[in-house]
Amino acid sequence: MDRLGASRWLGKDLTRLDSVGSTNQVLRERMRQEEVPAGAAVVAGRQTAGRGRMGRAWWSPPDQGLYVSVLLYPPPLRQGGILSLLAGVALTDAVRTLTGLSPGLKWPNDAVMGGRKYAGILVEGGTDPRPWAIVGMGINVRGTVPEEFPQATTISQQAGREIDREGLWGTLAPALEAWYERWESEGNAPVAEAWRRASVTLGQEVEAWAASGRITGIAEDIAEDGALLIRQGSRCIPVISGEVSLRLANGGYAPES
Repeated sequence: MDRLGASRWLGKDLTRLDSVGSTNQVLRERMRQEEVPAGAAVVAGRQTAGRGRMGRAWWSPPDQGLYVSVLLYPPPLRQGGILSLLAGVALTDAVRTLTGLSPGLKWPNDAVMGGRKYAGILVEGGTDPRPWAIVGMGINVRGTVPEEFPQATTISQQAGREIDREGLWGTLAPALEAWYERWESEGNAPVAEAWRRASVTLGQEVEAWAASGRITGIAEDIAEDGALLIRQGSRCIPVISGEVSLRLANGGYAPES
């Protein structure tokens, strides 16, 4: 999707913080106190208590990352795991626009370049007082990741030049708005197709840990609701949520290209 200039509603209600425990938590606390408009966003330069999948802490050195949370009110019964994929597609578009590179997406919520992770996405949701979702992103933007974090990278490290965090937010907000509006009008199919094009997961041998236990096989496709379809012989097993590792021959986190 082409960049559409400045966003119209997403991020117009914007809270900027130098450092925060969790940008998602800031929005949740505000929702408990008042009616918060769709598109309200919190942007921080550092997170000290951010969480990834499975409750993991998110590494967040000062002055290196961009930490974003956006409140959305999705149509009832249309959320599922697709919003995490939608956020990944929007982030990929924004980074491609800024750098000319071709980032990848690893199911369900990792953004990767050069075989390493540069961003993670965490979507939280509920139904009180109406269906809501908070899309949180932790993005490594500037600097070089120390060698003790071999699975991580930054956008600047991959681009070979420093990337401006404000420029990234100014590109990400309209991309996320445009993809969300398209999803509202056209449903899951365009999001799923864009995610497939950026995927580093499909076609790979994977190992998944889901509620039903450990599953191994070939990642064949995603369903339109965002579930990963793992091929085991003659059957495909849908994985709605869980942890997925790629079983690469070189032992890497993700393919390098």
